[in-house]
Amino acid sequence: MRWRAFIELCGHLRIGLLDGAPASLSCDVPSDVPWELVIEASSYHNVTPALAWSLRDRPDLPAHIRDYLDAVLALNGQRNATLLSALARIVAACNGIGVEPVLLKGAARLVEGTYPSPSLRILGDLDVLIPKERAGDVVAALHDIGFRPDPSDAPMPEAHHHLPMLHDRVLGGGVELHTDVAGAASREIIATDWYLAGARPSRFRDLNVRLPDPTRSVGHIVAHDQLDHEGYQDNKIELRQLLDLALIRARHADAIDWVELDGRFRGRKNGKVLATYLAMAKDLLGQPQPRLSRAPRRRAIEVLRHTIEPSSNPLPGVISQRLAALARNCVTFVRRDPSRLGRLLELRKWPGRVRFVLTAFKRAPPSW
Repeated sequence: MRWRAFIELCGHLRIGLLDGAPASLSCDVPSDVPWELVIEASSYHNVTPALAWSLRDRPDLPAHIRDYLDAVLALNGQRNATLLSALARIVAACNGIGVEPVLLKGAARLVEGTYPSPSLRILGDLDVLIPKERAGDVVAALHDIGFRPDPSDAPMPEAHHHLPMLHDRVLGGGVELHTDVAGAASREIIATDWYLAGARPSRFRDLNVRLPDPTRSVGHIVAHDQLDHEGYQDNKIELRQLLDLALIRARHADAIDWVELDGRFRGRKNGKVLATYLAMAKDLLGQPQPRLSRAPRRRAIEVLRHTIEPSSNPLPGVISQRLAALARNCVTFVRRDPSRLGRLLELRKWPGRVRFVLTAFKRAPPSW
């Protein structure tokens, strides 16, 4: 039932935002999936406001479901309006010291107008890219207008791609000042210099910002979701990210350089990651898959289905992928500290490890 709810969610988003019929995985027969389960899936994937928009003209929607979705859409619209006001304060402070920030992720989507309404896209915080050599100046300028770190936030690791979050004491919300676009897992693919080369000047409330071009935006979405957040390794996607990509493609189809993206991912041995993600966009949201040099992961949609709705007998592909992930983690463990190899090989601990792995294969994860 969870898988059917997930597929129904994808179908509603496609009909409401991508002007098409549900993708081939959707059923044509009337659904008996409870609306509450569809909303649970949308909440997990951070697309409930987008679902609300997609269902706004649906006549058979139960009144209590409509009231809930209307409330979510309105509240998210209010929150995004506050965040955009905070963004204007950030950009004004940056412009005041000669810096034109590059907007990333959700901030770029709202300012560019990727969605038909700014109330549709959930933002966790604001992400902006600034020159590394001006980071101290930008932090000082934001301190002057009331942005402060929260002492309760976890400390950032060294060489992280963004600075500790600054919280707006006036309007609320937080900003992450990036000095690099991507995390360590995808930094060679989404190199900051390459990303900046495609950032174009734009205006936001009479202020100067820069927005990434469609090719960079698409590449960043795939790398961020599948490599930095390990979605490819864990056989997961976040629909919010996939929907961002789909809407960028719908709006800028002819401007995306698939050859360049294919080369960047393939050159870092991640061509299959790009191909698999775009295959998901085809299966779930109905967008055609561009011609790429690598084929998608075999049975990717079946593996995703098992991740969302596990069975008592895992697919062979799931088992092999989990074993491969276990092997990669062991290699990483030893590379970070070679002295730990002896601990890894302690025979007396392996019966417990085997039991743990076998239990993990059988246990249904609580997440979508």
